[in-house]
Amino acid sequence: MQSLTLRKTLVALAALTVVGTACAQSGVPATDGSSTTIEQLKRELADQRKLIQQLLDAQQAKTSVASGASAQTSSSAAPADPTKPAFTFYGTLDVNVMSADSGFGSKTSMGTGGMTASRLGVKGEKALGGDLKAIGEFEAGLAIDTGVVANGAVVAGANATSASTGGLLGNGSQIFSRQAYVGLASNFGALTFGRQYTASYISAAGYGSALGAGFLGNGATMLPSIGGMPTRMNNAIVYKTPTLSGFSGQLSYSTGSENNLAVDTTSGTTVTNDQAGQGYDLGLFYKGGPLTVGLTTWDVNAASYALAGETGLAKKKGAQLVANYDFGFMKLHGSYVSGTINGGNYENVTKTLSSSNGSSVSASFPFGKNMVYVSYSELNDQSPQSKNANLVGLAYTYELAAGQKLYASMGKMSNSSKASYSLADGGDLVGNVATAGFSPFAFMVGLNLTF
Repeated sequence: MQSLTLRKTLVALAALTVVGTACAQSGVPATDGSSTTIEQLKRELADQRKLIQQLLDAQQAKTSVASGASAQTSSSAAPADPTKPAFTFYGTLDVNVMSADSGFGSKTSMGTGGMTASRLGVKGEKALGGDLKAIGEFEAGLAIDTGVVANGAVVAGANATSASTGGLLGNGSQIFSRQAYVGLASNFGALTFGRQYTASYISAAGYGSALGAGFLGNGATMLPSIGGMPTRMNNAIVYKTPTLSGFSGQLSYSTGSENNLAVDTTSGTTVTNDQAGQGYDLGLFYKGGPLTVGLTTWDVNAASYALAGETGLAKKKGAQLVANYDFGFMKLHGSYVSGTINGGNYENVTKTLSSSNGSSVSASFPFGKNMVYVSYSELNDQSPQSKNANLVGLAYTYELAAGQKLYASMGKMSNSSKASYSLADGGDLVGNVATAGFSPFAFMVGLNLTF
């Protein structure tokens, strides 16, 4: 409608201009009547010019608003990318050559998991409306040196292989040995079910150690034995909170081994029941700028108890404080762990790490594509066995490309006269130490690839 009015006005203006010009050029003296007519034409011409300008301004404003609204609508209403896959496949392949002495002379071997454990996994995600979505992940551990499935390094300590933690199987019977869970996630957090990492192990390997979950001499391969810290929980219900002002939390509860028998069941020299593996793990975290802090605690039943002398399942309890700070030229990590394994006369029969604590300090130094890592850890066994040890680690990586690294690592475990702790990395038990007081040493070079 405004466009039509504008055209009519322009036509009228042109006609008035022609008439006014003709009168001015005719040389006809202006009479009172003609003078009045010309003045009227001039006034009307000025009014028409104002009207035209108003119409042009209104038309321009309308066009700008319409363009903005169209762009906004297009941006906000853009549909999700239909090409985005519902599943994401990923993997890490790690292989190394190692020279180690665990008390039987220096031996050279091929290993896997020197920097991180090898694995293949798939993550799934499906929008359900609003901010609600279904999620799932299945992750299989691999032993590159033999081709069998495995779930990471054996942790030295009491009842390390249990209904709630799992050990290094390597026999093909547990395909998704690292993780296997499904659940729901929204702005209110995530609730998942299955075999999952605990907040305590995430803190120990992810936040409290510069060496992550691998490398020889890494405190995260020794300190989780304190208090029987759970690493992964089977039959676990896990709730992860959203992050609010840098704070977040994770609560894990395991229903245990789900033994169908309500009475004690004897298997060889041990006894188990339907309470085996039950318990919880809780972690609270803060991340702000260069600082990360984590505080965790756990209370989990042992998987079994000794037939000779013990009267019931021991309780694995502990607490852990971790922190790291990024100075730019160096990232410093620290951790402290304290725990007990008590109950059912465990502390008087088996005794292993019935009361213990430990600490670790480590750092990483980046320069270009290179990274140097150093670590020192100690374990103080306060049980009657008094099996103490300290652990030193040194590692180096060179980044070939994003996610592709060459590495070298060495570790030295210094056992007390009563201790026989072994060295471990992210995927290998370097070798069992059979002689109390022997201090194993190992060196390796390797390749770690992620995709």
